[in-house]
Amino acid sequence: MTPAPDIHRGRSSEVPAGPPMLRQFFSGGSLRRNAAEFMLQNAREYGDLNHYRIFGRNIYQLNHPDLIADYFLKDAPKHHRNMVMQSAREVLGHGLLTSEEPLHMRQRRLAQPAFLRERIAAYAEVIGNKTLELTARWKPGTITDLHPEMLELALRIVGKCLFDLDAFDDVTAIASAVDSFMSFMPLSFLPFARQIQRSPIPAMRRLERGKAHLDQLIYRMIAERRADPTDRGDLLSMLLNATEPEGDGSEASGMTDQQLHDECVTVILAGHETTANALSFALHLIAHDPAVQERLHEESTRVLGNRNPVAADYPWLPFATQVFAETMRLYPPVWVTGRTCAVPYTIAGYQIPVGATLLAPQYAVHRDPRFFADPERFDPSRFKPEKKAGLPRYAYFPFAGGSRQCIAEGLAWMEGTLVLAVIARDWRLTPPTGSAPRPAIKPAISLRPSHGTPLLIERRIPSYRGSD
Repeated sequence: MTPAPDIHRGRSSEVPAGPPMLRQFFSGGSLRRNAAEFMLQNAREYGDLNHYRIFGRNIYQLNHPDLIADYFLKDAPKHHRNMVMQSAREVLGHGLLTSEEPLHMRQRRLAQPAFLRERIAAYAEVIGNKTLELTARWKPGTITDLHPEMLELALRIVGKCLFDLDAFDDVTAIASAVDSFMSFMPLSFLPFARQIQRSPIPAMRRLERGKAHLDQLIYRMIAERRADPTDRGDLLSMLLNATEPEGDGSEASGMTDQQLHDECVTVILAGHETTANALSFALHLIAHDPAVQERLHEESTRVLGNRNPVAADYPWLPFATQVFAETMRLYPPVWVTGRTCAVPYTIAGYQIPVGATLLAPQYAVHRDPRFFADPERFDPSRFKPEKKAGLPRYAYFPFAGGSRQCIAEGLAWMEGTLVLAVIARDWRLTPPTGSAPRPAIKPAISLRPSHGTPLLIERRIPSYRGSD
């Protein structure tokens, strides 16, 4: 049985309990240091529904699976996208991450076939090949920061799967645009964010240059595909061919060039950063847990042998999947999910005003001891099927939920599992002297390791040459 939400009364009867912001914000409190830890502290001190104010905005933080289920499902029509995603429209356009209804649902229906199981199964070989290409340049016996390596790997995978793209110069241009976007996103939380976006400060100039490069690349490829619509087996081919009947019964229509552009930018920016961060945290964790690493190596060697993985291997790598799942419990790349209240309604008897921000923090909920015993401990066995089945639906939600649940979740699971399996089969990872078992985190638009992932890398199978 899921325990009922524990809701504490606040300083007035009109709001639930929450932190006094003057102390938290101006005296070196945890919000200033680390927003993810701040939300975790709120959940532990003030119960399952918190209220506080930032820059005059009402914030309601939901920390219980039952409240989060309503947030994603029953109350979803009462919400707009949060202020970060609203600001992100300047870069992402009106893609799946930023669009409102009814455009969001139409775009999701059009894009859904590109992410069906049989379609993404074709990308398993791409994932294996790109992993082997990257690790082939690693130098055994050196301490290497694997976070930028995982960022490049994930970008190369999404570039190939989305665009059938291999050119290094194009991938580099995409990486530059992504870095500019990520450096901009913290500004979205500030007052006058739109004015900041339009200012000539260096961060905005970098953002505009990166956006221009990305736009030029994507529109060029869309034009090339319009001229030659042959299905290349990538996601862009699927998006170009997707159609849906119009509501008035007229001829079915597909996506415009602008809509295709917006969805491509969304997949690039959201689809590579999050997976790369999860993989970086996973490599850090297994390096600090030799028993887990050895079990992962044994499973990968037994299943894959001396060859590149294929989609049929994925179900036979359950421990690798559990390692990836437990990593995303402790360090979810999407560490908080936000919405803006569009119409007034109540949560647990409290009136939520229009314009209030609603937050469901994965980072805090995934560490709730009511659902995860000894929650700070890295334990992949939590995600054995019989244990996972006992969890409340929204005690664990690394890919959000409801109509806005990540459309590429299936691809992310397969990519994370297969990359971990290939690396664990071929390489032994050891933390440098003095490395902390718990990685330092940087909660920005996604959760990153703030000091990278420096690890000693050693070859396990020097003669391994991929699929030759």
